[in-house]
Amino acid sequence: MSEDDRNEILMAPAGQKMARGQVAAHKLAPALNGAGFAYRHDWGARHGQWILQIDWLAVTPRSQVFVAIGEGVAGGPDAGKFIGAARYTVHNVAPRTGGIDLWVNIEWEADIPLYVDYLVINPEDLTARTVQVTVQRHSTVPLTEEDADRILADMGSTLQNADSGADVATRVQFVRNGPVQVLPDTVAATIQTEAQLIDLLNTGTGVKLVQAIRWCGGPGGSIIGCAPLGSPTVNVVAVRFTPSMEGILWVHEYGHNAGIGHRSDDTRAVMYPSIGADHNVINGAESGRYLAGPATITGAVMTSCDCDGAGIQPPKEVREFVSRHWVEGIPYLAASQYTEQDAKILLDWLVNEPGQHEEFLPEIVTTLCFIGSELAVKPLLDFVHSPWAGRAAFNAKNAVLIHLGDLVNRSGSQAGLDFLTLAATGMTTAKALAAPQAANAAAEAASMKVAAPGVDALAAELAVSATFGLALAGRPDAEQVIDALTDAPDGCALVKGAAVEAAKLSRTVRARGQKEYYRMKSAG
Repeated sequence: MSEDDRNEILMAPAGQKMARGQVAAHKLAPALNGAGFAYRHDWGARHGQWILQIDWLAVTPRSQVFVAIGEGVAGGPDAGKFIGAARYTVHNVAPRTGGIDLWVNIEWEADIPLYVDYLVINPEDLTARTVQVTVQRHSTVPLTEEDADRILADMGSTLQNADSGADVATRVQFVRNGPVQVLPDTVAATIQTEAQLIDLLNTGTGVKLVQAIRWCGGPGGSIIGCAPLGSPTVNVVAVRFTPSMEGILWVHEYGHNAGIGHRSDDTRAVMYPSIGADHNVINGAESGRYLAGPATITGAVMTSCDCDGAGIQPPKEVREFVSRHWVEGIPYLAASQYTEQDAKILLDWLVNEPGQHEEFLPEIVTTLCFIGSELAVKPLLDFVHSPWAGRAAFNAKNAVLIHLGDLVNRSGSQAGLDFLTLAATGMTTAKALAAPQAANAAAEAASMKVAAPGVDALAAELAVSATFGLALAGRPDAEQVIDALTDAPDGCALVKGAAVEAAKLSRTVRARGQKEYYRMKSAG
């Protein structure tokens, strides 16, 4: 057929114009090249002309967007569409930074359901993002540049690989920005108060590694990472962790920087509140936020999840619950559902097999305190007095001192309250409790060529933990001890500073009650 014949056949209808174009072969990309995202949105019942604006972080002005609209079957988008008497017309589709604008017309006299299918294809070069990350460590924390590069590479691998049907491959890579830096001497090695956390977050940007984290939205004894939920820059606090999972830990906290909260609908999710080797799944919405990068949303730190009701349901077996690391700490609303019989199971581990479960000692003792059985008081105090040393054991001893207050709150244990008072007010007692860890830390630091915390610093940590334990007890007599600590003329400066925050916390716990306090804390 000649060109003239083709033009004669394809005549424009009366009153309409016709135009033709030709594909530029050198600009033709392979079919569906890049990252594709499909989504059906229920725009509700409408008629007439509408400009529909949907926010979608994965979309940019360079995105290729295809739209199909139609009348929706009752029952939601999954019920499908059908062809009725109404005409649905798409006029314009315009991708923009962070969303899509759509002009439609529904020719009908009354509102009827509108479902819109979106297909977004991002060119391959558009979907790649490189994040420059400054890495800082406390002088007591060993981390080589090779370590940092390995962890940053693992962060990228976690996002880039689609490990299951539910996982969206997201092309984000992380590279080190300059040499690993040592944090200023003014930054605490262990984060135990809100003031210390704020000071650390305000010290430059990037990933910041410390000895331990015992404050993230509130005191906690088993925290391994903390970050603002929404941040204009990379700003992550973490501890050294199992090498094979450090990348998952860092990318979890970076997700909070990008505005992603916890989710509990998939136990393999990167943003699940606990960490595991198979926690590498991200969904489409999370992928968009990772691609967009850090963004200011609330700026509040992400605390442990609200694991009550429709949230996470704790496993029936308490040993399974404590044999995992909860990134921002053991969730009270889940742990407190266990019973005295479960406490007996954990006490058997703590008393008879502590060495076999050393890695999870902080989780074990915290859960025992949240259960709140008087049976646990003496074994917990014996553990704090024991010669057990090492990072996990010392963290667990601090966890006992913090959360013994929760046990006192639930059980009314006077023995528990008396011990917290002694540990918070008597530095001689605190130094005796810290002595095993001081010797262990000195030997460990010498082998790793880092600074070692002295017995005075470790004793102060224990005293601060006990001070917050008094606050969580939620009792007037405990609050009186805290008030005395704030006014002690020759008291430890760290303890006095913590006591100011603890006094405020005590008033909150007393006014709201234990369960409501933790519900408020988990809600941010």
